[in-house]
Amino acid sequence: MRHVALILIALAAGTGNSWAQSPEFDSLVAVSRNRELNDAPRLVALDSLAARTLRILRANPSAKTVPLPENALRTESPDGRIAVVTLNAPLNDGSYAYRGIAGRPDGAKGMVWVPLTEGQWPEAIVYRITSARYRRKTYYVSLWFKPHLNGVQEKGIEPVIPTRSRLVFGARVFAVKKFNDETFKKAPERLVLRYGPMATAAVRPEKPGVIVIDEVAPIRDAPKGQYRYYGPTAVQNRLIFRDGKWRFETLP
Repeated sequence: MRHVALILIALAAGTGNSWAQSPEFDSLVAVSRNRELNDAPRLVALDSLAARTLRILRANPSAKTVPLPENALRTESPDGRIAVVTLNAPLNDGSYAYRGIAGRPDGAKGMVWVPLTEGQWPEAIVYRITSARYRRKTYYVSLWFKPHLNGVQEKGIEPVIPTRSRLVFGARVFAVKKFNDETFKKAPERLVLRYGPMATAAVRPEKPGVIVIDEVAPIRDAPKGQYRYYGPTAVQNRLIFRDGKWRFETLP
């Protein structure tokens, strides 16, 4: 779990995250990270952490910084209109389980927080929410990460649409026909960069309307589509938001 703990520290830098120091939180975090246990007790601890985090957020709706458990990450859109808190715990197969909480401002009430349910969101570490403007409308995009200790890792670029009642993840705003050796018959709702467990790859905002993506490719003559054997090249590409669509541009 140290791998993901270090990732969370790096992702949280400069985001205003504050980690709670309390015996209750510390005990639950320790159980959720204990790889000597089976999945069941870790998931129970993760659910308890998510429930306690939700109560703290709801009790402090106007606070910009709320103490969170150490395995939690809070990220907000640049305009503060969307916030997501994600928590994680390791599983026996090398993947991770996730819990999410979404926040939306509601005038004088401050932030209104609701749990994200299975199938409603990417179920990953949402580490950044960026945005771009077109014709007086703001288009939000979440960047998320699914680490894996011995399998395929994923980093996603997924639109987020705020509605009155919830956040909707995924939208066909990509004018992209091919990405990460995957060809699309119709516009995708999200882009997913897949690569091997020992590799690292960056997906990050460069400026409003521009997302930088490390190129990954098969290594050691591995066949295309066998993402476990993909690693980074020396190339960086970009997603550019133009005319209401995200467009992939390969740099020379």
